[in-house]
Amino acid sequence: MVPALMESEEEFKATFTQWHTYKLVDDAGRIIGGIRYQYDDGVVEVGRLMVHPDYRQQGLARKLLGFVDEQCSQDRRVLYTCTKSWINIKLYTKMGYKAVREIQDDTGLSFVYMEKQ
Repeated sequence: MVPALMESEEEFKATFTQWHTYKLVDDAGRIIGGIRYQYDDGVVEVGRLMVHPDYRQQGLARKLLGFVDEQCSQDRRVLYTCTKSWINIKLYTKMGYKAVREIQDDTGLSFVYMEKQ
C-alpha cells in the first residue's frame, strides 16, 4: 500500500500559487477531480491528478491529462508515480508518457518518472 500524500496546510499554501490548477465539478458544484501543473525551466511538471472514487472509470483522469496536453502541447511534460500504482502507469502510458527513470526513496518505495514530448 502506498501512503497518502501528507503535507501541512502551511506547506500546501506556500506552494499553491506556483501551480496552475484545473478542477472538474459535478452538477452540485462538488469537486470530483483535479490536476495541477507548473512550468519549471522550460518543462511542465504535472502533479496531483485526482478523481473522486465515486467518479472513477468514467474517463475523467484522461480528460484532466488531456487538458494539460492542450495547455502545454509544445512543452515537454513530466510526472512521477509509485511503481506500485499500476493503474496510473497504464493510464500515463496510454496518454503517451514514457518511463525515463526509477528511484527508491528513504521509505523503500520506488517511483517511476515519466515524460511526454
